[in-house]
Order: sequence, then C-alpha cells, then structure tokens
Amino acid sequence: MSLAVSVAPLVTHFVPIVYFVYILMDVLSRSRKRTEYLLVGGIIACCLSMFLEEFVRHYLPIEYSPIITAAWFSVSGITIVGLGLHLFVKLTNIEHRFPKFIYPWLFYLPTALVILNLFLNDEMVSGSAFQQAGIWKMPEYNTAYYAAMFGSNVFNAVYIFILWRGIVHTGQKELREIYKQLIYGVLITVFFNLVIGTIDFKGYLPPYPYIYGTWVWCVFLRHTMKKYEFLNHVEIRFEKLFNMSPAAIVLTDLAGHVREANPAARKLFAALNIRHGNISNMLQGELLHRIRNQTAIQDVALSVHGGAGPVELVIDGDYVSVDYRPHLILIMRDVTAQMADRRELEFMAYHDMLTKLPNRKHFFEQLGKALAEAGPSGERLAVMIFDLDRFKAINDRFGHSAGDRALLQVADSIRAMLSGDDFAARLGGDEFIIFFRSASEDRVVRKIGELRAHLAGNPLAAGGESHPIHISIGVSFYPEHGRDSDTLLNNADKALYRVKHGGRNHYAFASEAE
Repeated sequence: MSLAVSVAPLVTHFVPIVYFVYILMDVLSRSRKRTEYLLVGGIIACCLSMFLEEFVRHYLPIEYSPIITAAWFSVSGITIVGLGLHLFVKLTNIEHRFPKFIYPWLFYLPTALVILNLFLNDEMVSGSAFQQAGIWKMPEYNTAYYAAMFGSNVFNAVYIFILWRGIVHTGQKELREIYKQLIYGVLITVFFNLVIGTIDFKGYLPPYPYIYGTWVWCVFLRHTMKKYEFLNHVEIRFEKLFNMSPAAIVLTDLAGHVREANPAARKLFAALNIRHGNISNMLQGELLHRIRNQTAIQDVALSVHGGAGPVELVIDGDYVSVDYRPHLILIMRDVTAQMADRRELEFMAYHDMLTKLPNRKHFFEQLGKALAEAGPSGERLAVMIFDLDRFKAINDRFGHSAGDRALLQVADSIRAMLSGDDFAARLGGDEFIIFFRSASEDRVVRKIGELRAHLAGNPLAAGGESHPIHISIGVSFYPEHGRDSDTLLNNADKALYRVKHGGRNHYAFASEAE
C-alpha cells in the first residue's frame, strides 16, 4: 500500500470525523433531554458514520465495498432523511397534525425499507459495482446510483416545503430567521447532490464526494441550535416572569377556553369559582365588544361576581396565533381593594364621617346645580336648616358618646323622611340642612311633621332614661327669599334664630323682610 493510499484518508475522512465528534459532543452537552437536540445529534452521528464507513472501506479489499456500503453507508444516509423530517416537523410545530399512531415512526420508514432491501436487492439504493480509480475505490455511476441521488433530493424538496410553511405561518421574526438558515443549509446539500454527486471525477475526488455537503449542513444545524437555544433561554426567562407575576396572566382562545394560566390566575379563578379552564363568562361587556372587533384591549374595567362578592378587574391584552388559531393573552389585575379605597376616599371627601350624610361641600355643590336647573324652569326650592335643642346640655350631662348617638338618630330620621330629589347634609356640630325640590309650603310642613314624628318615636337612651330629641327649624324658599345658596342659607338661618328665641322646638319660614 503506497503512502498516498495510506495518508490521504486521514485528511479527507479522518479530519471530518474528528470535527463531527466535536460538534456532536457540543450539541449533546447543551441538552440531552430536548427532542430537537437529540435529533440534531442523531443527524451529526449519521454523518460521522458515513465518513467513518468510507474511512474503513478505503483500507479493506474492494470486494467488501458493495456489502459494507449497502449495510453501513446507505443505512446511515437514509436515516438522516428520517431524522431531518422529524427535526423540521418538530421545529415548525406541526407534529400535532400527524396521527399519534404514526408519529414519528413514519419518518423512519425509509430506513426500515433500506434494511429490508439488504435481504432483497441492494442495487435499489446503492451501487453494487466498484472499480479502482487512482487511490480510491469508486462506485460505478449507474442507474441505481443516480436513483439514490434523485431520491435524496425529493426529500430535500420536502424539507424546504416544511420550512417554508413554517416561515409563512410563524409570527416570530426569530423563528423565521432560523427556518431561512435551515433552508440555506438544505440548498447547499442539494447543490452537492445534483452537481458534485452526479459528476464522475475519475478518482480525482474521494468516493461519494457529495457527503461533504452533509459536513456543511451540520455546521448550519449546529449554528441553528445555538440560536434555538437562545430562544429557549428567552422562553425560560419569560416563563419565570410569567409564573412570578402578581398579575393574573392567561392564554385563552376566543371562546374562553384557557390554555395556559399562571399561579396568580389560578388563584383568581379559584376565588371566582371558575372551573374547567373556561372563562367565557368573563368575556362580557366592553371586553367582549373589543374581542369581537379585534380592537386594542387596554385598561378595560370588568366587574365579576365571585364567592366573596364582586371582584373589580382591569384587563390588558393582545391577540396571538397559537397552532394557527387566534388566541388572546390577557393580563388581569385585581383592583378590588384599590377601588374600595378610592370609593372610601371619595366618600370621605363628600360625607360626614359620623352620620355618613353628605357634608357641607357636597350639599352646596348639589344645591348650586339645583338652583341652576330651577332658574330656567321656574321650579320652587326650599332650604331647611335645623339644629338640636339643648344639645350642649346632652353632651355635658351624658358625655359626647350620648351626643354622637343623638346625632346618629337625627341622621336616621332624616333618611326616613327624604324622598325623590331631596338632599340633606350635616353642616357641622348639631346643625343639619336639607333642600327640597318642587317645594310648596304644605309639602315642607308635611316633611317637617314626618321628621319630628320619627324623632319622637326614637328617643335618646342615656342615663338609664329616654330623652326626647327636639329640633328647631328655619326655612327659606327660592326664589322669594334668595336666588343664590348663600342668601337662601342666611335667610333660613334668620328664621331658625327666631325659633330659638321664641321657645325652640318649632319651625319658622323666612320672611321677605329678612
């Protein structure tokens, strides 16, 4: 055996073998659990196997070439086809379209047929005739050889179709770039098969020179896996954020069937008694309207009744495609506590904290609106101000807690006699004020009677005794006694002053002289 025969395969085959071992270890070291990495590793291993077969065959007598090529080289080559189909179907996320009883076994049917063919007629998949050409044992470029080249490119066309379909249907720019890169790798393999693999170089190149295209393809695959691994790391990071988020995040179809829900969402669903992963009852009102019209979902308020009462939600969302069907990502923030705090602050700004009646500010805002409406319509209004008789004596004798109880009973009596658009407030201390709309003297007198009757029926319990609550009242009318709130209040107050100095526990209407 000449030096060239001995040394040449070390360069042409052993160097690629070493490289394949390196990238195989690199790919498997990144992940030995994910199917995508195992498939890429399998492809690299088969490419390594083909180069190893050629390296071994070179040093064996030529009569061993047919059997070793059929049993080793061809099986490795056709297995790459199945692994490639399996990989691209997995990467483009279309495996769910295959029936479970054939996925993924269908992709490895060609390998099974080649192995079966070994016992029948190996010329169907590879040449059986070899001849010495220079330092190489070359296969004959016959019909069987060209049939194998044609068959491999049919599968390459299927690869391109799967990847192109992935480009068309994916919504992620990063995935489109990965699919494009894989297509470039397949096209390089096609070039090696159709050009390098079909030209008889008369022994100037090693046998089956097209297999060097698999070397380039494996470089593309490894680079792709690095990009894919980066996407997986991003996905893992977002998955952690998804699970850690205090806001409820759900992925649901347009009918409300939940596909994914983070822990905060599952907790919310439990509070709302939502089971079986269906939130269709929540897709209502403004939210439902926006979903149907595919408009932006931003700061949509939604009130949902749960086991412990209504839950106030603010919802943001967006539309995504999952398995080629429209879905929603919804972020639901429970703002029940914040809304309650807000309502309480608003209530405190406009109400008296002891009696819970509107305060002075709120009263005069409402009276101003009523006067503005009464001007054009000619409606008559009445403003009634009153206070408790001898309220200081109640505080001094029985304490401020008794005085507070007296004020609360007055507030209850006011609520009992109010009707329609009447509006009452606590001015401060023991002073209260009411305005009546569409007010005649008879109606005001009737209301005063109702108020005093209710107070008489609910005396103050203090010191082991019942003490009747008496009030003194002054009333002014719009427009006779004033056309603005200050004038009306001033005249009603003057009428009250007259009652106080006239013996208390009575009422008086303002006079025009006042």
